[in-house]
Amino acid sequence: MKKLFVICAFFILLSGQYATSQNLSGKRWIQGARAIEATFTDTSRPTIKIIYGNPPPYYYLGGHSNICDSATGKLLFSCNGMVLYDSLGGIMDNGDHLVESFYYNYDAIPSSSATQSSLILPKGNNGLFYVFISTISDSAWDFYVTNAGGGGVPFDRLQVNVVDMNANGGHGSVIVKNKMLLQGVAIHKTMMQACRHSNGIDWWLLKQGEYDTNRIYRFLVKADTIEGPWIQNFAEPKYSIYDRLGQYAFSKDGTKFASVQEKANQLFLADFDRCTGELSNPKVFNIPVDSTTIPNPLPQYLLDSLCYGVCFSPNGQYIYITRRWNIYQFEYQEPDSMLAWYRVIHGPDTTHQKFQYYSHLYGGVDGRIYIGYFGGQAHESSVIDKPDIKGVGCQFCRKCFRLDTNVIFAVTSPPNMPDYTLGPSGQVCWPVGLPIPAKMGVEELEVWPNPSNSKFYFKNKNGKRKELYNLVGELLYTTHLDEIDIQRYTKGIYFIKCDGQTKKVIIE
Repeated sequence: MKKLFVICAFFILLSGQYATSQNLSGKRWIQGARAIEATFTDTSRPTIKIIYGNPPPYYYLGGHSNICDSATGKLLFSCNGMVLYDSLGGIMDNGDHLVESFYYNYDAIPSSSATQSSLILPKGNNGLFYVFISTISDSAWDFYVTNAGGGGVPFDRLQVNVVDMNANGGHGSVIVKNKMLLQGVAIHKTMMQACRHSNGIDWWLLKQGEYDTNRIYRFLVKADTIEGPWIQNFAEPKYSIYDRLGQYAFSKDGTKFASVQEKANQLFLADFDRCTGELSNPKVFNIPVDSTTIPNPLPQYLLDSLCYGVCFSPNGQYIYITRRWNIYQFEYQEPDSMLAWYRVIHGPDTTHQKFQYYSHLYGGVDGRIYIGYFGGQAHESSVIDKPDIKGVGCQFCRKCFRLDTNVIFAVTSPPNMPDYTLGPSGQVCWPVGLPIPAKMGVEELEVWPNPSNSKFYFKNKNGKRKELYNLVGELLYTTHLDEIDIQRYTKGIYFIKCDGQTKKVIIE
């Protein structure tokens, strides 16, 4: 019986992972100064077109994100870090002014250039979505910009919005606006990313914290709630006030995490636990500096000391890092640093006069890595075609992400997207493990009858919160009563948590 159950559980996990791998939420990318849409297939480079007609006020400059329908790949909506646009290019109902006035009015056309300052996650599978925005309040703006003379200007808010795509004739509406997750806390403008929880359903959201630290805030994002923040601090690198650019990245399987920031000449690498969201085994690597191709009278190292983007290869063996003028491949498991680093491209991928500086980079669903630009005037950008191959075999393809047209437009950088295709890991998470007994002095949780096919009753825990979980750690039901009706659930093994204890229960 136990062997049969294990086999069934394996196939349940496998089928869940297969279903999630068909997720098309990242099939289309929106970017640039004319709303350029890149549509991916499984293997070929994406087709590219301008989607919103005559020159509109659509500027996706680095802080942008978008999401597609998970089943069809149809574009649902996009965010430029300040405004939400529906699939037709109109401002979504209640989707304007996602930031306060000073920041919103800073440029003639409201748009965030802070990389990874917006992110979209599904809120269950009912047509609802979370939109996360990192931003600055008017009071902080006044203090830092007006009073402090424009020195280091951190953001001080992490906000979440909820979009209902069932509303407004399918064009969507913001039904929860600018709800605070962090407020009055100095955080970086850049560096925010998410990875799917080990259960394949929930998400871990990570956000970079204060200047001169490597403090990382994390939240557990569920369909019905957002839990956290939890905080982790690491000794190095100490990320400074220079935070216009920077990037978080997860490996394809979600087990590794990396980050770089503008003036920190170091790569931060750690293991990531998809069950707990915790980072462990931190390592810091110095990133090479080479600026021999930069025609500038200043000390040349100053320009190429800036780090912009980071991305894992699909197989997880290599990390790609962009500077302004160079791109590197790093084999982090190679102990010899002379062999670990390979310079993919030395200098610009066009003339010096027209070069827009390499920026953050993302992996496409086609297995390639797409390289963004810091400046928003280029008409095409470059691609790494075979990032799983070491050295020259990775095949840097100059200006291969392109749209040949006389229409004026500009490529910037890919949108900030998590890996929507990542499924459950199969890793055993709490409470899927050995039952946790009562601590000394705490009354034992008693559940009866067990097994049961109708109800579970509880003893010694009157009025306390009881939680029912399935085998992959998904919370199914909570109650403060002393019974749970279980007739709606399928037969199998479950876990009940209460007052720091867990009990394995069987529904038959």
